[in-house]
Amino acid sequence: MIPSYELLILGLMIGIVLAALYTHLVFVIRGDAPLLSQSAKCSACDEGQSLISRIPVLGVFLSDQPCKKCSHQRSYFVALYEISIILFTTWAFLALETMAAIQISMLFVALLGVAVLDMEKWIIPNRFVVLILVVAALGLISGYVHPLHSLIGLGVALVVSLFIILPQKYGGTDNTIALGDVKLCLAAALWLGWVLSVYVFFLASLLAVLAWGISGFFKGFSTQRRLQFGPFVALSTLIFGIGRVVDPQFVTHLLTFRF
Repeated sequence: MIPSYELLILGLMIGIVLAALYTHLVFVIRGDAPLLSQSAKCSACDEGQSLISRIPVLGVFLSDQPCKKCSHQRSYFVALYEISIILFTTWAFLALETMAAIQISMLFVALLGVAVLDMEKWIIPNRFVVLILVVAALGLISGYVHPLHSLIGLGVALVVSLFIILPQKYGGTDNTIALGDVKLCLAAALWLGWVLSVYVFFLASLLAVLAWGISGFFKGFSTQRRLQFGPFVALSTLIFGIGRVVDPQFVTHLLTFRF
């Protein structure tokens, strides 16, 4: 058994790496830069920035200066997201088996990226979807995820995808279809399996309807008013994902309604 202090150090180290990965992916997605880009640029323009700004957590404070070209100030939310990744990963390695900790930590990074960028730019980046697929592959290889349950989960996700695509195709005015939501649901279902997929998509839909209704009091009630679905799928996936890795009988409890 690995001593707790070694798990603490391991969790911190992997958490820092994942925080750096998250910030890098967000940077290249926002700037439409190559994946292996090593340059640091202002998120509002193409002005070069010091590589110090890319250091997880500390980078925001060490480079706490407005952009010389556009005077854009880097958001402190970047550091908050990085801290949350480090703390979550550290907890995972202290509380869970190593393989489960790796999967849920990577999933947390991917879901955070999906939620942030979907709220900000109305996109669900393929790079974070690929990261979820990597988590699903790790689960299948390690035996943590049953292949049959994953396949049935894909079927559940396909049904949900119809409810995402059809209203946009026949009820929208701009003829655009948010395939990012579909890709997110399919990727998440591979790791979740069919039972958790049903619960996740139900909770995500319920939260989305509630959010749409509440926001309607401020923005008006209109069938043409769109709402990002990705953040609700991400939140629901994380909730049930944590339950799954914490309690090995979690799925059984859901099937038998014993909580």
